[in-house]
This record gives sequence, C-alpha cells and structure tokens, in this order.
Amino acid sequence: MRKLSLIIALLLCSHLMFAQKGKVMSATSFFTQGKLDKAKELIDEAITHEKCVNWSKAYFVRGQIYQAIYESQDSVLKKKLNIGESLPLVWESYKKAMELDEKNKLEKDIKAQTANLVIDFTNEGVVMYNSENYKKALENFKTVLEIHASPVGTQKVDTAVIFNAGVAAQKCGDLDQAIEFYKQSLALDYEAGRTYAMLANILIGQSNKAKESGDTVKAKAIQEEAVKYLQEGNARFPEDEYMLIELINYYLMGDEPAKSEQYLDAAIKLQPNNANFYRAKGTLYEKINQVDKAEAMYIKTLELDPQDFISQYNLGNIQLNKVIEEHKKVNDITDNKKYNAALEDIMTQYEAVIPYFERALELKPDDKNTLTTLKELYFRLRTRNAEYQQKYDDTMAKLNGL
Repeated sequence: MRKLSLIIALLLCSHLMFAQKGKVMSATSFFTQGKLDKAKELIDEAITHEKCVNWSKAYFVRGQIYQAIYESQDSVLKKKLNIGESLPLVWESYKKAMELDEKNKLEKDIKAQTANLVIDFTNEGVVMYNSENYKKALENFKTVLEIHASPVGTQKVDTAVIFNAGVAAQKCGDLDQAIEFYKQSLALDYEAGRTYAMLANILIGQSNKAKESGDTVKAKAIQEEAVKYLQEGNARFPEDEYMLIELINYYLMGDEPAKSEQYLDAAIKLQPNNANFYRAKGTLYEKINQVDKAEAMYIKTLELDPQDFISQYNLGNIQLNKVIEEHKKVNDITDNKKYNAALEDIMTQYEAVIPYFERALELKPDDKNTLTTLKELYFRLRTRNAEYQQKYDDTMAKLNGL
C-alpha cells in the first residue's frame, strides 16, 4: 500500500510538471501573438511550482514576457497588469535561466534579449535620475554594467554609464561607490575634467567630516589624496575654475599659503575682473606679511566691487595697525614737547582711519567687530571733537542692543 501511494505521488508530480510546462508553452504562444496580459498570467502561475518545474525555459519566457510589457507603449496595459518596477525581475529571470541551463541551449536567445535589456536599464536609469530618484538610477546603471560583464553581455566598457553611476551614487549619498566609479572614469579618461573636480569635491568633504569627528590623521590623508587629484586635474585642465579655487583654498588655509599665489595668478588671468580673487590674494599677502601688497589687492577688490565688506574691513585694519605701530614709537619719546607733538599727529592718523570702518559699517551695519573698533576709536578721540563722544554713545547703545 505504501509503495502504491509513492507511485501515485510520483505520477501526480509528473502530471503537475507537464501541466506547468504546458502553461509555459502556452505563455510563449500568447507572447508570440502579442497577448501579453494572458502570457503574464500563465507564466506567473507556472513559475511558482519550482518543486515540480525547475526549468530554465520557464525563467527565460518570464524574462521575455516581462521585458516585452516594459517595452510596450501600451500604458493602459501596463497599468492593468500593475507591472510597476518590474525591470529588475527581467534580468533576474535571465540570470536564473542561465544558472539552470547547464548545456547553454538558451545562451544565444538570452544574448539577443539582453542587447535590448541594456538599453532598457539605461533609459530607466535616466528616467529615475531626472525624477531625482538617484538610488534607483544607480541601481539601473549598475545593472547595465553587470549585464555587459556577464557571459551573455558584450564585455563592453560603457564609459558613459560608469560616469553616470558615479554621479547618481554621489547624488544619493553613496560616496564610496561614487569614488569607485569616478576613479574608473579617470582610468578610462572619460569626462576627465569634470571627474577630477567631482572626485576631489567628495574627498574634501570626507576630509572635513573626519576633521570634525576629531580624526585628524584620516582627515589629512584624505585631503592629500584630494589635492593629488586637484593638481593632476589642474595640470590637464588649467582653465577649470573649480579646481583652481579648491587649490587656492587648500594652500591659502594650510601651512604653505605662499603656494596659493600661482593658482591665484592663474585665476586672475582667467577672470581679471573677478573681485574675489584679488581679495583672496590680499589675504595671502597678509598671511605672509607683505602688507603693502595686501593693501593694493584690497584697493583693487573695492574698485571692482565697492560692496565688498571683507576687503573694506581688512583695509581699515591695515591702516589701523600702521597707526598702532607708530603709536608704540611715540610712547618711547622722553622729551615732553616732542611727545605731545608726535601724539597729536598720531591722533590725526587715528582720525583718518575712522572712515574705513564707517564705510565697513555701512556695508554690514550689525558687525560687532566693526562696531567695537569704531567704539574704541571714538573713545580715544572723544576729547578732540565733541561729535566723537556722541558717536561713542550711539555705538555703545547699538552694541548693547545686539
């Protein structure tokens, strides 16, 4: 009796196997006739019976049907079948078919399908990117690369997709993958000008993040890698403004500010009327104690942009520091008459500094540093002119109100 039960079970399984294979063949027939809704219904039923039907053909047919629905222009059909984001299932079906196709009988047919599938995934990646779904865009671009590299792929190195995968990865915050794809792009010399800049941008951000977390060793190592790419990029694309600016900032804010001068000169040559570069050069000259040159740069900046608060304030500070140094010398004078005469001259020089900071205050009315400096100057000169006492009182009131 037990043996008979086993035979019946085997016959039943066999019957189910043939029934499901029959559904696959029927699905193929409906697919050929263009009746995609019926084809999908049958293949969905057949593919679930894997214990009885572990058949490569079934997965290939499912891939064909789902791919045809995706590629269909019939939006009503797509909505009716609720196909959704089914494209990944197409590639999974073909991969499963290859896995089960031990004698490679389907290889040629799958190759024919994947030729269009590459286009499908590329287009879907673009659609996802344009709709700002960068994570999905990345997944689609990565699948394109996977198909190319597979046994049924063309083995083609798709430089555009590699680069776009990097952009999508960066957009969705997957920075490690973005770095990987950008480095591949550079190795293939694709969009090198943009890639150097984008790669360096990510690395600089990671360096800053490491610095903020207190890992200065890691921050420095990443920053040095970023600068390496910036220098390589600048050597190849000397007119790229982003890389110039990043190199300027790196050296200007680092331990070797003098090295920023060559990049500032290059930037000024490219954009001779850009006030920002002259201001940056003024900052450089202050850092390396070439004050007269710094003064000239701030004056040039204000000629190009009279609203530049930083240059106006820095120019005032340079004038004030000159007076302070002269005042120190006066304090060393022992002759009372000469001291008083020299001090009167110093007060006149302090008075000449005031307009620089008053103009700075016009540009930025609530700047505390400017208000504090003016308060001290007004206080120093209050006995010289009654107007300065009133200005001192007004400035103190404003500072207290901030």
